[in-house]
Parts: sequence; C-alpha cells; structure tokens
Amino acid sequence: MNPETNDPSKITENILSAVRSQKRKGRVMVVAALLLGILAIVASIVMAWANVALIMPMDRLLVEDYQSVTLKAKTNPEGKEILSPEQLNLRHAQVTAAQGTSIILADVSVALLAVGTLVILLLVNFNRRVTLRQINESLAQISNQITDLQQRQGPGLK
Repeated sequence: MNPETNDPSKITENILSAVRSQKRKGRVMVVAALLLGILAIVASIVMAWANVALIMPMDRLLVEDYQSVTLKAKTNPEGKEILSPEQLNLRHAQVTAAQGTSIILADVSVALLAVGTLVILLLVNFNRRVTLRQINESLAQISNQITDLQQRQGPGLK
C-alpha cells in the first residue's frame, strides 16, 4: 500500500480541500440561479406595467376610434378629432408592435425562469455527487484506519 494514501492527515486534508472547492462551485450556482430568478421577476413586472400603462390605453383608443370611423360621424361628442382610415391603420400597427414587444418580454421571462430552474436542478445533482464523494472518501479513510489497527495488533489476534 502507498504510505501517502494511508496517512490519515493527508486523506483528511484532501477531503477538506475537495469540500471547499465544491462549496465554492455550489455558491456560484446558487448565485446564478438567484440572479436569473430576479431577472425573470423584473421582466415580469416590466411586462405587466407595459401592458397596463401602454398597451391597454392604446387598445381602448383603437376601439373608440374604429367605432367613430366606421360610423362616419361628423362630430365627436367627446371633443376628439375623428381619425382617418390611414391614421387608424397607423394606430393599429403601433398597438400590434407594442403587443409584439410584450410577447417578447414574456418569452424572455419564461426563458430566464427555465434557465434558473435548470441551474437549480444542476445544483441539486452537483450536491448529491459531492455528498456521495465525501461519504466514499470517509469510508476509504475508515477502511485504512481499520487495516492499520489490524496490522498493529498482529495476525494472531484477529
């Protein structure tokens, strides 16, 4: 047997350095998952604000103006000018573009959540491997210690 592998202090030192390395990697993965989750939450809040503050008023105006153009009314009781069909088409294109942007933000938010979930799953798998490695190293150390004790006691005392 190799004397370096039987030295309990060397084995303990190797185990501790591996544990420290695994802890650093685990912390990096936790921070990455946390940042992705926060980005997804912020993207969802921005998307909700954009829908409420920007897109919904444009939709409401589009419906109101569409009704006024189709009725071909000469005056508007609310004091607004009646839009021409070209202006109405432009406003329709603006609303469609705003809704497209909102959909892109929703897609980005879902993608961030998916990546964050993947990082968390990798972290769980990573921690499971680290735990199994630590158990394996500890069992090897215990086995070496038992072997050393048996050799010290002599062959006749087994």
